[in-house]
Amino acid sequence: MKKNENGQSMIFYKILQLLMKIPVLQNIRILFFFYDNIVSRFVKKPGKDSSKKRVLVVFPFALGDCILFLGAIENMQKIYPADEYIRTIACQKGYEDLFKQYFDQVIPVEYTKASVNPIGRIRMIKKMRSTYFDIILDPIGCEECSPNVFSTYAACGNMKIGVLEKSDKKAQCPEWMRKKVYDRILEIPDKNIHKIKFYARVWEMLGAEKTVAHPAVLKKIEIQQQLPEKYFIVFPSASLPVKQWPIERFAEITRRIYKKTGWTLVVCGTKRDAGTIDTFLNEIPEIPVCNMVQKTNVPEFIEVIGRAEFVLTNDTSAYHIGVAQKKRVCVVTGRYVYDTFINYKYQENEGIPPIIVCHKGICYNCNNMCKFKIKQIYPCVDENTVEDVWNAIEPFLV
Repeated sequence: MKKNENGQSMIFYKILQLLMKIPVLQNIRILFFFYDNIVSRFVKKPGKDSSKKRVLVVFPFALGDCILFLGAIENMQKIYPADEYIRTIACQKGYEDLFKQYFDQVIPVEYTKASVNPIGRIRMIKKMRSTYFDIILDPIGCEECSPNVFSTYAACGNMKIGVLEKSDKKAQCPEWMRKKVYDRILEIPDKNIHKIKFYARVWEMLGAEKTVAHPAVLKKIEIQQQLPEKYFIVFPSASLPVKQWPIERFAEITRRIYKKTGWTLVVCGTKRDAGTIDTFLNEIPEIPVCNMVQKTNVPEFIEVIGRAEFVLTNDTSAYHIGVAQKKRVCVVTGRYVYDTFINYKYQENEGIPPIIVCHKGICYNCNNMCKFKIKQIYPCVDENTVEDVWNAIEPFLV
């Protein structure tokens, strides 16, 4: 089967992009419930374990989401102490090293393939039904027909707990489906709160004492790779093309940063970022570069970002890692998840406020349900100009 530059099957990748460009089509994902229901009937249920209680946290989202989730993770360890519970997380394959220090067991699942690929979904269902759990917690939110909902549905356990946030938006996941999936739903009264605060609320509702929301505390590690003494990072890749600021604009900003500072450019990322980064580097052959793409695991990737002088990125994991590492970071973004993901307000925690390049507009927090016509990227991303970014970051390049 033909694959794109990121190594994904083209037919399923195009379906995923179409769902993002025409939001109403995202409702089609309700059909996955019926597909999963049929497949589950043919997958054997696991037996119950008579040892310590088992709790499963379902977290199938991307690296940036994982970094946000870790901002209040210490509360989980208080609610489910290690001497009483075997604590397990189901996460995207490749993120195992990130979670091993917090969980007793990690179930790696190829959720990216399971998003719209029928064979990938079957594999996901089999993985989720490999162990019986006393408690299954989906802390992400069940407003949408997203992978966490279907993954929770596939898993086997005594009590399944979901979360529902108060919102003005129509819930994509219908009430009847939520009742089929979850035994208990925690209702969070706040609207559009930042995700770190959202997860802190979840732990509070599960019994933790008053929590403090803060960017993740990421462990520093030694790495074998040789890095320049002073460098800046540009991360032009994005989780979805509709969120990706144009490559040629990243290239122009990169030239200006290098001219002003003389710092070496470092690029990093995984196989799925390689195609975009290659295109980016072809635009700037005159800039000295240290290419770390596909040369790091997740903890090393985090460490590389943590040693940079400056980070320029799309709305992606590099942004949240940079904030957590207290680096000077600039994100070029739109308004689609502005308050829930982008707008950090943690100056009181001695962090460095991020530089957010995002035009004001009539719409905020649409949660990727854009009401405007989308050509290649979201209009609220495309309206950010090179001069907008340069004027925002130039005073901090010292």
